[in-house]
Amino acid sequence: MLEDKEEISDKKRIKEKYEIPLNTQKFILQMCMAQWDGQWYLKTKKKNGIIQANELNQIVVFSIGKIEAKHILNSLGIKKGDIKTVAKMFKMMNTIMDVLIPKVMKVKFIAHSENEGVAFVDKCFIWKEVQKSKEPTDYVCACNFRHKGWLEAMGVNGKIIPLKRFSNGDNCCEFKFILEKMNTHFEKD
Repeated sequence: MLEDKEEISDKKRIKEKYEIPLNTQKFILQMCMAQWDGQWYLKTKKKNGIIQANELNQIVVFSIGKIEAKHILNSLGIKKGDIKTVAKMFKMMNTIMDVLIPKVMKVKFIAHSENEGVAFVDKCFIWKEVQKSKEPTDYVCACNFRHKGWLEAMGVNGKIIPLKRFSNGDNCCEFKFILEKMNTHFEKD
């Protein structure tokens, strides 16, 4: 019995941990998120085939996009429907990208008017990883589904039109964003 007491007294709770700078933590979490997404896709493809993997990926990425944008909007105190122009939408998309997407992705947003703009993806780590697979041409990019989720969370009605895609052999991805004009004029009774 004495041995048990001695054994217990030798136990020590460890509270120490290694310190990782916040920027490094952010990058690690961003890369993990991207790799979780990639692993989910690969395992779904292996179990259910490429067609179902692409379909499910689009559904899941749209849903994730809404969740991502809601968290960012809430953290900034911006309500659904407050964003009404392409410039404000792109500002929010830049913010979402900065928080969630690793710097290994290179995207720029250009507003052409209050209702139209384009996004250029010059470097896509997802496409780079897809190219390593045996069947890169079977992969259907779901990034616009994520963007649509972001727009829905923002309360923005609009279209996203792919103009160029890495998967089509283009040297970048280019997407045109067209917002439906908001009716700001009210008729008097």
